Amino acid sequence: MKILAVNGHPDASSYVSALFREYIKHLDLQQHELKAIELGKMNFDPVLRFGYRKRMESDPDIEESQNLVKWADHIVLFYPIWFETVPSLLKGWFERVLTPGFAYNMDGFKVAKLLKGKTAHLISTSHAPTFYQRLTGDIELKTVKRTLNFCGIKIKQVDRLGCYVAGKYESHKKRMCFLTLIAKRARKVI
Repeated sequence: MKILAVNGHPDASSYVSALFREYIKHLDLQQHELKAIELGKMNFDPVLRFGYRKRMESDPDIEESQNLVKWADHIVLFYPIWFETVPSLLKGWFERVLTPGFAYNMDGFKVAKLLKGKTAHLISTSHAPTFYQRLTGDIELKTVKRTLNFCGIKIKQVDRLGCYVAGKYESHKKRMCFLTLIAKRARKVI
């Protein structure tokens, strides 16, 4: 299987980045092909300057991202949940990469999903407890699912680590257990 791992955290020294590296480290490269993107190391403009009214200038990072998304069978997204949604860098990447003509086409109200057949695995962290995410309606999860589904990408698995905060409630053991879970997920890709 062709797997694209995308680190949506802008900080390479973050816990999310550690999860990203752990997944890559444990993926069976005899069984799968792997390509990786670290959004924090890219130089693309994450702002869709003209909406979809007008195309932005060509951008090598966006073109490479589109090539990798097209290449992949399975996309693994790593990101933190900030203010109940994904970081602006990841949101901007979605908007710049998953464009009309590449990810979908519209004909009136009819949508042609151009990335059908691809699957995704979402791996996220949150300072808030996981139950809080559910209590507030899973805003981030619904947003990411709708975005990917609009293009035809089906979510196969979701892993979240909530209540991962510094200070009073910090749990090194909890973080280590989640790293172990992510390593296990890499060894057994769905």
